[in-house]
Amino acid sequence: MSVTLQNGLLRRKKIIVGEFNILAPTLNILVVNLMPNRLQTEKQFVAHLASQRINIRLTFAVPTAHKVKHESNLIKGHYVTLDDIWQEYFDGLIVTGAPVDQVPFESIDYWSEFQKLLFWRQSHVSESLFTCWAAYGAGYVEKNFPVESVVHKIFGVYQASVASDNQHPELVQNIDQLIMPHSRYFTIPDDNVSKNLRIAGNNQVGTVLLRDASRHSTYTTGHLEYDTNTLQTEYYRDIQQGVLPQKPENYDSFGQPNNTWHVSAKSFFGNWTKLLLMQKHLPETVDYIAALG
Repeated sequence: MSVTLQNGLLRRKKIIVGEFNILAPTLNILVVNLMPNRLQTEKQFVAHLASQRINIRLTFAVPTAHKVKHESNLIKGHYVTLDDIWQEYFDGLIVTGAPVDQVPFESIDYWSEFQKLLFWRQSHVSESLFTCWAAYGAGYVEKNFPVESVVHKIFGVYQASVASDNQHPELVQNIDQLIMPHSRYFTIPDDNVSKNLRIAGNNQVGTVLLRDASRHSTYTTGHLEYDTNTLQTEYYRDIQQGVLPQKPENYDSFGQPNNTWHVSAKSFFGNWTKLLLMQKHLPETVDYIAALG
């Protein structure tokens, strides 16, 4: 269907991505974009959300206190801040990862706002999704699952089996093996996660997908939104910054990046948006006569 861009860098070129259908339900989703390349991240999430069978209205936000390093004036002109949305309500919330998992939480300039966001979502958002660092930070604050820092970066594309006894089958319909890109210096120890929360994981990369129904929140430690070349871009970025990273594991095929997670990503985002519809008590399609009335 469609994504209507309320703001953001992509909105400079188009307002609606896809084809708006007046008879389909519309979900309002807030994306707190903490990634350094915000335009790239916008494109990635919009591509996945625009392929759903519903209309989605996206609002992009950044923390008010955050000192944006990349294109700060552009971001200020095209994003709202968290101070702008505290009185608003949304069907969904997505909080992205951020390259700060080696920084002490208390030293991050938006840490207090992130904690406020966690509290705010309980009364202002129907369903939340935390990816990578955001999942790390949420687990650290709310302590509903354990998180640990790691010395060696978990970097590459990894496969994890979906637990046969997981309590949230609605999130993993059509997924037996969850394939996901990862780029992080933390883990969620797989053996220490409650069975009520754990959906997929292994001892190599930890639990990679969890859901806490009591908080209406889903957590992924990786980046299902990533496109084919994102890990490669991060690899060369690290080299330019003087880091000597390992090459991303399980990523190349005959010397070229290979997107093996596309099917997992498509299924996951489809399942997650259906979950939002369930929370909103909306059908996937709208009755034609009722809509006209």
